[in-house]
Amino acid sequence: MTRKQTTFSRRAVLRHGTVAAGVLGLTVGTASAATTVSGGGDALQSAIDAASDGETLTVVDSAVYDPVTVDAEVTIEASASPTIEGDGGIGAAVGIESDGVTLDGFTVTNPGGLLGVKVERGRDDAAISNNTIEDVGPTGRLGVTGVVVGQGDHSGIEIVNNTIQNLDQETTDDSGFPTVNGVLFDADNSGPGTVSDTTVNNNTIRDIESDIAPLGIVVQHETDGVDINNNEIRDLVAADDTDSDPSDDVDFGFTFAQGINIASPATSETTLAHNIIEDVTSAETILPEAIKVDGDGGGLTVRANQLLVAVGLNNRNGTDNGNRDPSSDPQVDAKNNYWGSPEGPEEADFNQDADDDDRSDVVGNVDFEPFLRNPPGGKGRGPNN
Repeated sequence: MTRKQTTFSRRAVLRHGTVAAGVLGLTVGTASAATTVSGGGDALQSAIDAASDGETLTVVDSAVYDPVTVDAEVTIEASASPTIEGDGGIGAAVGIESDGVTLDGFTVTNPGGLLGVKVERGRDDAAISNNTIEDVGPTGRLGVTGVVVGQGDHSGIEIVNNTIQNLDQETTDDSGFPTVNGVLFDADNSGPGTVSDTTVNNNTIRDIESDIAPLGIVVQHETDGVDINNNEIRDLVAADDTDSDPSDDVDFGFTFAQGINIASPATSETTLAHNIIEDVTSAETILPEAIKVDGDGGGLTVRANQLLVAVGLNNRNGTDNGNRDPSSDPQVDAKNNYWGSPEGPEEADFNQDADDDDRSDVVGNVDFEPFLRNPPGGKGRGPNN
């Protein structure tokens, strides 16, 4: 049976970081079908293949399940502690190929594999919530990622209340550019598409390591109504291991590490708020950055974040017209953030000019005044005015 949703939007609830009791269970009309799943192996994929749109599949045991491809509009939830484990290849442990898919309450792993969960090109209304996505990689090729939203336009994506941890990528001769991403909105450079009405809220992203670049959250699509709020991003380590591993003869000569990277060609109504970004380290040349704007920063609002990294916000390369002259960059609105010191941030011309100390730096055209003198919610004075 097809389930008709009420006009009380689940996304409207989740984008503010709270869930009202009973809201997610409200339906109008005939109730949708419900199926229980157990036994591990291919049992979950078999249930998905047999499901109708609107059906709820509840996994009731703590078994290990094979990777799944979800090509029906279904809710997949857990009442126990099941694991979906990838096959270690270039595919995802969970591939979402339909609109309206919910994945709730699982552990998702892919040891030696590339991807944890992937929302395929152009799919809308995917809800990835209350999962632990861990132990993905290393693969020796390209970007190991916990949750990836693929190319094309997307609307109504919810990545909420997940723990994304223990992702690893190591350099090999055929590795390309071996980054690791907690959450990646992976756009096509020639046609980036737009992500709208989307939330990345209340996630913990931690323990991510790469020989060259660990990244917490990366947005490459154009944005129109995107909230990245209340996330904790920590323990990102860029450590080129060429010296420690003689078999690894690939040396890029630099590393970088970023909590949030905005590489969007255009941004509108995009908010980064109440995130905590700390313990981000880079071994060579380029200092770690809490927020890096590589695209258009003109539509960003950055509020009440704790930017506890050497470079709190770097907008030197962020432009909306491709001009690399930093004086013409759109100004990023980053008022009322905490920069690790009651004195606010220091200003630097380049990443390499910043100081790696307890007081974060800003680079490029950033409006950071007033700033918070204490972490949000702490005692003492807030904005410096």
